[in-house]
Amino acid sequence: MEKRGKKFLLHWSPIAILVGLTFPSDPIFAQQPLTALPQNQYQVAAPLPVTGVVAWPKRTMTLAEVGGRATHNHPAVQQAQRQAEALRGAWVQAGLRPNPLVGYSAEDMTGTHAGTQGITFSQPITPRVKLDARQTAVDREYQAALQAYQIQYQKAVNDAMLTAYRVAFSYQKCLILEELTQLFQESQQVWGGLLQSQEIGRPAFLDLKIQVERTRIALKDEEIVYRTACKELAILLALPADELLEITDPVEMLTPALNEETLFAEIQSSSPELRQAYAEVETAKARLKQQGAEAKMDYDTDAKIAYNTDTRQTEFSLGVAVPIRIFDRNQGNIQRARSELAASQRNVERLEWLLAQRYERQLGEYQTARNRVVSYRENILPDARELLDSALAAHRRGEYGSHELLEAKRTYSTVQVEYLDNLNALMESQVLLQGALLSGGLERPGAE
Repeated sequence: MEKRGKKFLLHWSPIAILVGLTFPSDPIFAQQPLTALPQNQYQVAAPLPVTGVVAWPKRTMTLAEVGGRATHNHPAVQQAQRQAEALRGAWVQAGLRPNPLVGYSAEDMTGTHAGTQGITFSQPITPRVKLDARQTAVDREYQAALQAYQIQYQKAVNDAMLTAYRVAFSYQKCLILEELTQLFQESQQVWGGLLQSQEIGRPAFLDLKIQVERTRIALKDEEIVYRTACKELAILLALPADELLEITDPVEMLTPALNEETLFAEIQSSSPELRQAYAEVETAKARLKQQGAEAKMDYDTDAKIAYNTDTRQTEFSLGVAVPIRIFDRNQGNIQRARSELAASQRNVERLEWLLAQRYERQLGEYQTARNRVVSYRENILPDARELLDSALAAHRRGEYGSHELLEAKRTYSTVQVEYLDNLNALMESQVLLQGALLSGGLERPGAE
């Protein structure tokens, strides 16, 4: 009886800590928390105070709010918008006719008489076909600039959503690691007393001490990751840099799988990068047509009204000047426009290849992450939870010691963290696949 009594004394304190703690709720598996299990044969420890990441002041946001605020005052989005608006002015300017000229003339003047003095008027004439061609080219350039704006807009949204998911999953991991750290620290205190009373050996105590330090390091690392992600998201959303954020959406839930049969076709049809490339081809065609129109002749007209002081008569004269295009027929600009058109057409092909490459790489990451998430959800997490429940039941029957129970809890927490990591990778891939494979909104526009 005395020996059994010592065995019970050796293990009751850590299990009291286990029962007294609140395990993180698992929305995926509708099982009762450990605190709901029978506890009448164990002493229940007082609830631990709320500390760590839970106690930090945070601003709550939903994913919808993040997406809606992502483009608010975003510098790259505003830059692209202003660049597109600038082309409206260029379009107006391209259609304006040349200004008329007014001058003064004096002829046959001597010291004794004023000669012939008058006013000259001249008007350069630009054919309407030239003005139309110039405006058409600018209009096509404007359409391409609108797609550049859409690119920056989508990049800004994607960047914010990717960072928001990192914030959400890092926060959840902090909660899990914080609870595990508290559990091990409390157990270390109890085991320190058992070591002094020589009821456990030093190797067992050192093993627990190592686990305590490892979980403490992991928690500290994750807190740094969480703070960094919050700061990044605050920058992207134009929020105070020192403000921590909490995403209130249930990000732990597994979203429906993407339709891979139609996904790439949807990306191709909605990609603002491809639309911009197609618009640049139309711009190059319009520029080639414009250079052809520029080869047409401009001409100048002038009129003169003068008063001849010798004859005391008013004189009128009219003139037309037409250039003879012998050397300069705009052939150099036409040749350049043809080459630019060919280059823009190959750019479309390049982007199609690049989009396909990005898609295959991102789809592979998505498939890998989803395979892992499904496996963890359907097999590993339930098994880890069952292992923990079995260890707790075996401990109550006196078959397991507290060391085995702590190992089961550590295994379950580790599996939870791994599941969140894989789910984070899955959601990042999904954001990119549904967001035209775009990211890097703060990079220089045009960088790929």
